Amino acid sequence: MLRQTAIIFMALAMSSAALAQEPPATEPAAAPEIMVLGTFHFTGGGSDYVNSPVVDYLSPERQAEIAVVLDRLEAFAPTRILVELLPEYEAEFNATYQQYRAGEGTLTVNERQQIGLALAARLGLDQVHAIDYASEMDFGGMFAAAEAAGQSELLADFHAFMAPIQAQMESPDQAARPVLERLIETNSAEMASYHALYLLTAQMGAADNPVGAEQMQLWWGRNLHIFANIARLAGPGDRVLVVYGGGHKYLLDQFVDSAPNLVLVDPLAYLD
Repeated sequence: MLRQTAIIFMALAMSSAALAQEPPATEPAAAPEIMVLGTFHFTGGGSDYVNSPVVDYLSPERQAEIAVVLDRLEAFAPTRILVELLPEYEAEFNATYQQYRAGEGTLTVNERQQIGLALAARLGLDQVHAIDYASEMDFGGMFAAAEAAGQSELLADFHAFMAPIQAQMESPDQAARPVLERLIETNSAEMASYHALYLLTAQMGAADNPVGAEQMQLWWGRNLHIFANIARLAGPGDRVLVVYGGGHKYLLDQFVDSAPNLVLVDPLAYLD
């Protein structure tokens, strides 16, 4: 009996020693945090259905407004900045960035540079990443298909939905507002609700000519490609700032928020 008890104690002692030699468990790396900053286009133009008026964002007043935005975004401390640009132009874009960092160039009037490159320089980042995916929507084709299918009521619904949005975006008063104020609006819940118009265009066309649904496949697909580019670049512990046209924000937010390995960050927590 004594011998059996001694063997049990010896086994317990050996087990305790083995456990003591095991390395302590390490904390899992934090999931990447992704902030999608929806922007309006600083150049005023573009291929969007509705475009804002042109404003001189290189003026001292506007540069001061942009500096306020950069101050707010800098508090997020991004480790990577991603912009709305096709990857084939990334090398050229970063060459411009390196010239700017070296004091040999100036930034042009677009949000990719005025926000993306300017903030990257503040943070000392080595590069900025291009993550766009090429795809255009054929609004004319969708409208023609709706007319051919006799969808006059659907077309009226679309134009009624768009009218206040278009009036607001094209208003001179809109262009006169401070940059920070406009970015807060662009990232608001109200602006996100405007994405519903794509579910009106999806209905345009007939069963044997579903142009609207096919075009919306391209839109949803384009944003899935953009999302995949974001996810591929986001490593453990990264804080990723995505600077993108406001029309993309609804879907990109949805995809990021639904991904089990990513954490969505609301830009309004920093801007507002």
